[in-house]
Amino acid sequence: MLYQQHNDAIERTLKWADSLPENQRPNIHKIDNFNTAIQQVTAIWKFATCTPNIEKLRAFSQTIQQELELACEWSWFDQVDIAKKGNSKGLRLQRWVESQGLTMKDVIAFGDNFNDVSMLTAAGLGVAMGNSCDQVKKHADIITDQNSAPGIAQVIEKYVL
Repeated sequence: MLYQQHNDAIERTLKWADSLPENQRPNIHKIDNFNTAIQQVTAIWKFATCTPNIEKLRAFSQTIQQELELACEWSWFDQVDIAKKGNSKGLRLQRWVESQGLTMKDVIAFGDNFNDVSMLTAAGLGVAMGNSCDQVKKHADIITDQNSAPGIAQVIEKYVL
């Protein structure tokens, strides 16, 4: 993951990465210039952009979707992820599940953010974490504890074991 300017969204991402076990942490690097960096990569999964100006971000994402036919998915209240259509968590999960000979009714998905909504609604059981905002929770079938509590284990124990 590359970023050019340190801001609140990057700080959230860095804190999240630091909370993961070391072997699961993403590589996050500050770069001087995206124009230079983009020439050195072989693949781009998505771009994320953020601003405290929500109206500007909303207009920008609408333009991107209309003019470039890319998909924009809100990953935070002030951040939009931009990717090729079909790269949403829900659609990618569905494709993998079907490749395994299963259906989405066999899936429990857990999420806590706006970019998890497609996954929560596609799964047979969509579970929002207790720390999710109300807009995310309304797309889930059930709500469990915050992600710092054993809510995932409780759901697995109740619905799987």
